[in-house]
Amino acid sequence: MEKKMDADKKKKFEEMYLDFQLILRKMAYVNDIPYDYIDDVVQDTFVSYAHYDYSLDLPLDNTKMLLITILKSRCMDFHRKMKHRSYGELDEEAYNSESYPSHDRSGSLPDFVVSKEKCQALLKEIEKLPENWRQVAVLRLIEGRPTREVCEILNITEKACYSRVSRIRKYLEILLNDDNWP
Repeated sequence: MEKKMDADKKKKFEEMYLDFQLILRKMAYVNDIPYDYIDDVVQDTFVSYAHYDYSLDLPLDNTKMLLITILKSRCMDFHRKMKHRSYGELDEEAYNSESYPSHDRSGSLPDFVVSKEKCQALLKEIEKLPENWRQVAVLRLIEGRPTREVCEILNITEKACYSRVSRIRKYLEILLNDDNWP
């Protein structure tokens, strides 16, 4: 059954698109998505946001974090597909296929976050992290910035950055594996 957006939701969604599409395009480029596929990955990110009916009234930072998380997942999906196909094969298959590709949900943190509730709970947990962890989590894990850039922005060593990323991942993995956690 096809859902239709009311006029207010449609306007908010269009505003969200205009606010965040440029940063998502840049993030896709940073994540090694070929130029010809950037628009597809970004559009798929917004389609996923709408499909899971996330709130359009989230604070801007939360909306940005959620969109970036979805985009990173779409970038990983793209790269997984590319391991087994050439660009030409992907184009031909995309035009001839009527089904949406399935996604392997095993392995990485962004792939594990599959429900709206878990994603929102995860964003709240990141907000609760100590400031030095939260900054690294947002810059490195959510925005996907290179380690060197994160180190320059936060004025920390690469060793400190790697250590924080490792600790943050372990902490979040424990939460995600806890059956009592949302």
